[in-house]
Amino acid sequence: MKLKDYTYYLIDLDGVLLNTKYDNYFWQEYIPRVYADKRGISIEDAVSVTHSLFNYKKKTLDWYNIDYWSNILNIDIEEEKKSKHSVEKIQVIDGSLKMLENLVALNKKVFLITNAHRKTLEIKMSKFYIKNFFDDIICSHELHYAKEDIQFWYMLKLKLGLDFESTVLVEDTYDNILSAYHAGLRTSVYINNERNKKFNFVTKHIQSFGELASCM
Repeated sequence: MKLKDYTYYLIDLDGVLLNTKYDNYFWQEYIPRVYADKRGISIEDAVSVTHSLFNYKKKTLDWYNIDYWSNILNIDIEEEKKSKHSVEKIQVIDGSLKMLENLVALNKKVFLITNAHRKTLEIKMSKFYIKNFFDDIICSHELHYAKEDIQFWYMLKLKLGLDFESTVLVEDTYDNILSAYHAGLRTSVYINNERNKKFNFVTKHIQSFGELASCM
């Protein structure tokens, strides 16, 4: 069956529709600077502390939960995320909106499926209003599991009434594809810049979401 014959499309946000510069800058550079100022410590020490905390929580819901980090770091993460220096880095990846338009024109059921916290999502949507492309938007926090957890996909299937045999997952995180695969979702499009490399459990490997048009 060709990709165009599928009914449901589960689309990731960061790294698929939006570039990751905003998030990388915010967590790796911006927040350590804010933390250093609040604690009166060096940037080097702030980077060491914050990055260690972040790494410890990767692949968990806490990693994506800005309320959790506000409490841990004693920083209003939501307000900092709205800062001009951060928000200006939110950018749509070329070709992404056109591909969404194509899916809508084909009468596909299109869902935005993201690990991003709802507050983070609203900040990003305030710059690029793309809600109208989707039949529904699901943040993993609302299902109580991150996409890296196989339970997420069982919960998602139940919530949206999906038929996994008619569903395509578009992701830039291989761990998420693996967990979905083991939950029974076998058709995936992996957005990744590595060329000439075989990825098991991946149906299509392309460099950008816009390239999906050539696979339809």
